Amino acid sequence: MSYIQNFRLKINQFLFLRELKLNQRVRSVCNIDEAKSIGILYDATSEENINKIKPFVSYFFELRKDVKALGYVNDKKLSYCHTPKLQYDFFYQKDLNWFYKPQNYIIDNFVKRDYDILINLCDSSCIPIKYLVAKSIARFKIGMYEENFDIYDLMIELKKEKSIQKLMDEIKHYINLINK
Repeated sequence: MSYIQNFRLKINQFLFLRELKLNQRVRSVCNIDEAKSIGILYDATSEENINKIKPFVSYFFELRKDVKALGYVNDKKLSYCHTPKLQYDFFYQKDLNWFYKPQNYIIDNFVKRDYDILINLCDSSCIPIKYLVAKSIARFKIGMYEENFDIYDLMIELKKEKSIQKLMDEIKHYINLINK
């Protein structure tokens, strides 16, 4: 890694920790019956990932939840599969500032919305998504378990099979169990 990239990542880490401290959100555990709105963050770089997410988004939509899926495209341009639709929006490298902080009106609307449940389907290696999770004012944040990474209210640990499908299945299982 070059000196400049290392510097950019260190500044990003500083900004991330500052956003985490400044975030004055109201925390509250929410099950699927009580939730009215659900935000989903994921890696949308490949069409395969987008297709994996569609049944997960449809599951919540069929339960009459207000669902918004925001995908990060780790590329310099968007392709045909990244067309925004009713429940799907995308952002890409052009929407990141010099310190990898995501910035545009779609992102601002997403993080300022008070979702009942925010689900992150990426690990902490996806820096723009990690930043959005920290900045979001969602009441109940769910994500993958990672050592020394405490920004979620519910962390799902995947021991054997670490796939996005397994994570989505576990999330559906646990949010149906909460408060029953």
